[in-house]
Amino acid sequence: MVEVQKQNGERQDGNYEHEDWDHKPLLDRDTFLTEFDTDAYLKDFYTNLDDPAMQMVVRFLPGIVVRLPKAESLLDFGCGPTIHVSVCFRSHVNKIYLADYLPQNREELQRWLGGRSAFDWSKTLQKIATCEGTDWSKIKQMEDEAKSKIAGILHCDCLSDNVIEGYDRVYGSMGVVVTIFTLEYCCNTLNEYKNAIKRVVSLVKEGGHFIMGGILEETWCSFGGRKFNCLYITKEFMLECLEKAGLIIDLDSKSTILHEVNGMFLVCAKEGRN
Repeated sequence: MVEVQKQNGERQDGNYEHEDWDHKPLLDRDTFLTEFDTDAYLKDFYTNLDDPAMQMVVRFLPGIVVRLPKAESLLDFGCGPTIHVSVCFRSHVNKIYLADYLPQNREELQRWLGGRSAFDWSKTLQKIATCEGTDWSKIKQMEDEAKSKIAGILHCDCLSDNVIEGYDRVYGSMGVVVTIFTLEYCCNTLNEYKNAIKRVVSLVKEGGHFIMGGILEETWCSFGGRKFNCLYITKEFMLECLEKAGLIIDLDSKSTILHEVNGMFLVCAKEGRN
């Protein structure tokens, strides 16, 4: 996940940045391995959870979870070094798989799972608890339950036909697949984006659910003082890609959930290839 920085210097929360973004180099996916600072990312976005994109996810995801049937397994695709999706689904699935492209993010997840991470998730857990109606005294229990469900930390690549490396059993077997603020930052063209969605949706089992969060109509984003390329997509194109990937898209029925806030979206749709 990344913060969205409007091209005119205005952030989604309406505050103005004082950095000279016009003169900063625009970094693309080829620089992620060297330029993505896991510690800076967690500090910027999850210490106080004051970024509007993160707030949107934490606000709406628990409500989506309670509307879904319980499932055997969940895959958080492109999860970065984060745990909030796992925590939201901790009581809803039996197995949770975390997948990310970057080794530094997977290493941080391993530290968290082993109790060696230095990052404090308390603020995020408190906000999730508030949305759930769970008492803050239980946030340690929430985190421990999420840890107990982790079945694997995997390498993923939405640009490869082998989208989950070395773990074929996930294909077409996940009751729920979640990918949030990921695909538009990995793809350089609309065709890449369409194919990436198709690959990730292929991990959802028959009748399962796919949840995706993202940014509409932006070309770059920022965090840690760096600018990263973002693919410009429209709501119409995004929904078309989901439907062509085999999901049921019907905004007039309860089969599709769509939340939109200031150019950001969170959508949940059911698999319907058959």
